This record gives sequence, C-alpha cells and structure tokens, in this order.
Amino acid sequence: MLRQNRSYVQDVNYKSRNNNDLTRLFARRKLLSEDNLAAPPDPKVIEAVQSLGGNDVLASDVAAKAGLSLSATQKSLSSLASLTRGDISVSQSGDLLYSFPTSIKAALSSNSLRYRITNIWLEKVWPNLFWAIRVAFGVFLFVSIALIFSTLLFVQTGGGSDDRDERDDRRGGGGMFRYGMGDFMFDLFYPRTFYSPYYGYYGRVDPYDRRQVLEAEQKEERSGIFEGIYSYIFGDGDPNRNVEEARLREASKVIRRNNGAVTAEQLAPFCDVDDPDEMGSKFLVEEGWILPIVSQLGGRPEVTEDGDIIYIFDDLLVSARDDDDDLYTNDMEYLEEKSVEFSRNPAIGNIAAAGLGVVNLGGAIYLGQVLSSPAIASAQLAGIFGLVQAGYPLLLAYAILCNAIPIARYVYTEKKNAEISARNSARRKWKTYLEVGGSKLKRKLSAARNFKQKIRKLGKGGEKTVFDTRMNVEEVTQERQRADMKKFDELLGDD
Repeated sequence: MLRQNRSYVQDVNYKSRNNNDLTRLFARRKLLSEDNLAAPPDPKVIEAVQSLGGNDVLASDVAAKAGLSLSATQKSLSSLASLTRGDISVSQSGDLLYSFPTSIKAALSSNSLRYRITNIWLEKVWPNLFWAIRVAFGVFLFVSIALIFSTLLFVQTGGGSDDRDERDDRRGGGGMFRYGMGDFMFDLFYPRTFYSPYYGYYGRVDPYDRRQVLEAEQKEERSGIFEGIYSYIFGDGDPNRNVEEARLREASKVIRRNNGAVTAEQLAPFCDVDDPDEMGSKFLVEEGWILPIVSQLGGRPEVTEDGDIIYIFDDLLVSARDDDDDLYTNDMEYLEEKSVEFSRNPAIGNIAAAGLGVVNLGGAIYLGQVLSSPAIASAQLAGIFGLVQAGYPLLLAYAILCNAIPIARYVYTEKKNAEISARNSARRKWKTYLEVGGSKLKRKLSAARNFKQKIRKLGKGGEKTVFDTRMNVEEVTQERQRADMKKFDELLGDD
C-alpha cells in the first residue's frame, strides 16, 4: 500500500509540477511565429552575446549591454537560438538562459540565408557602393565644370572657325585653367586615400562606444577630394544615431547599481527632460519624461507613504554574470549628445569645394544665357556640345543643388546643434541637482533605498534550472522523479 501511495503521489506531483513549470514559462515568454524566427536578430544583440561569452546568457544582461528594450532583446535572443541551434535552460522562477555556439556568426551564416545575404550587403556591397556614389558625385562636379566651360569656349570660337591661331591660343588658356587649376585642387587635398568604407558617421561605428571609437580613430583615413565634395554638400552622417541605445545602456547601469529601485531624478541626466530652471511648478512633480525608459526596461511605479514615486525594475534584477564588469559601472555622468558637424573636411577643403560649386553655378547661368540667344537657340551644336545643349536643365539643376543644399544644411545644423546644446545643458543641471539635492529629493532617495532588492544570480552557482534542452527526456524524467521521491520521503519522515 505504501509503495502504491508513493507511486500515486509521485505521478501526481510530477504532472502538477510539470504543468506549473509550463504555465509559468508560457506566462513569462510569448512564443515566436515562424516568420519571426526566420528574421535575423538585431546585430547589437549578436555583438552583446559575443562580448558576454555566449554561455548562460540572460535577456536582462544582453539588454543592459546592448542598450535595447527587454522585449526586443528577448525576441532577438529567441531568434538567435533558433537560427544557431543554441540551447535554452529554464530556471525555477521561469527565466530563460541561452547558450550559443562558439562562432555565432558562422553558425548564423550556415543556417540563415537571409542573414548571409544581409551580412554580405552590409559588409561588402554597400560600403563599396556608397564609396562609388560619393566619388561619382564629386567627379560629376568636375565633369560639369569641364562640359560647361568647354561648350562656352566652343560657342565663343564660332564652333568651327579656321582661325587656328586664335583657337589654339584660347584652347591653351582654357587648358591652363582646367588642368592647372585641377592640379592645384588635387594638391590642396593631398595626401588622401580614395577608398574609405567607414566614411564619417555613416559607418557601423557607435559614436557612444568608446572602444569602437578608439579603434575607428586608429583606422580612420582622410577622404579623397571627391569624397570631400560629397562631405561639403551632404555632410558626414548623424553622430547621434545610437543615442537611444546609449540612453538605455546608461539607465540600466544606474538601475542595477541602485539594486533595481530608482527615482526619476536619478534617471533625469539620461532623459530628454526640460531645463529644471524653466519647469516652474512642474519641477519634481511632472515625471512623464521617464515613461519611455520605464516601459522599455520593464519598470513599475510604487507610491510611498509620502506620495513619492519610486520606480522598480524587477526584470533587471536578474543576472547570469559573476564578474563586476561594465554592466555595473557608470561611465557617463549624464548623456551628452554630440554636436553635428557641418563637414569633417578641413576648412581649406570646404572653401575649395564651395569655390568649385560657385564656379559651376556661375558657368551654368552664363551658359544658359548663351544657349538662349537667338543665334544659338535655333541651332543644334555638334558632337558632345549638342548633348550639353540638350542636357542643360540637368546641369543647371545640379549646379543649383550643389550650392543650395549646403546653405540649407548649414541653417538646419545650427538649429539642431542649438537644440542639442539645450538638452545637454538641462541634463547637466539635473546631474548637479542630484548631487546637491534638497529635502524632498533626499526623502525620495531614502525611500528608494528601502525598495532595493538583491540581484538574483542564475547560471553556475546560482538558481537551479528545471529544464535544459541539452538534457534528453529520460534524464529530465529521472531528475524529477528523484526530486519528487526525496520530497515524499521527507514528508514521511515528518509524519
């Protein structure tokens, strides 16, 4: 009878525990569709997983490292595990730990055609194509100048005069202008390399990652004259394209350093918040600007007895990291956005590019007047000059854009930098206020310390796992049977 009871209790406990584990797991994590699993994960997640070692990787650690929201990180990790045939283990509390192959990118390339094509495009095709676009744009400026002034010279010489001496003299003068000036311009920009795939802020370097910036500075090569023309007209990209990732990354560090409980003032130096000197009655009352961080990092508000709001981030209080690495250090005192440069060219390079643009526009306007004269308008020019005559609207539009775009971009850049400066100033003031504080702030910080919790450790030496994809069904069954038998024997001993 005792043996039958033990068998019955064992079977009931096994089914109950199994159902509870599955219910807890499905409640915490939503399953991905086949389409989501087929999509390559976020490259930032891949880089973060590699930097964390690839074993016993937790979504909270990856999100804090990559500067991404928890939901986006969980989705990318599940996709990465599916595409690389990684292993997943489930802790007793329902958290998922991922383990990936040693070479994650090689496994992705072999198992995902979409990732392989995307990787080839980003690393091999697009850098070369973008370099060709920049060079072609600069080359066309010289071609435009040459076509415009050679056509003017052709028209002014009568298009076929037998006065060879006069024609040769004028050609000699034109040749001196074209080739002599061109040589001067190339010498002005020399020495330059004509191939730089990591051009400006268009590359994959994160401006807020110090390691990547230092490596890029060591490899950075000055652009050629044609790329310099492109830089003068269109600029060098947005240096703040990764500001949101930097914001979440630094906020995660502050939250973890304070054991998961923080006030809005502690995160204000990393948010887009108004200047405290201009907030008036809303100062320390209006906290809506913190909601994006709270929602993306899984936070929840708690109201104290004094009516203050403390933000608790339970999901960030789980870690599989044993070492005190940069996940727990705060490198930024406040989030300082970078000013947008008009161009990374030296001053003389911008002056030369602007001069070429003005010469091209002036020549295009004068050529238009010549071509619209009654003597020329009714005639068709010979050879390549006929193509210039037919394509004159394109040359004029190009000449106008080469001068209008830099002017408009300069005005926009100045306005944008003023806004960036205002945001940086506001964050700096919040940082100062946090250091100086007041009675209400000190009360809130004290309340936040009362809400702090200890970070739960998973993985080796931490909370045990109840399931691991590396275990076969028999091993899982035997392990659970042993645990249930041990628990039943303890109950018998108590009786």
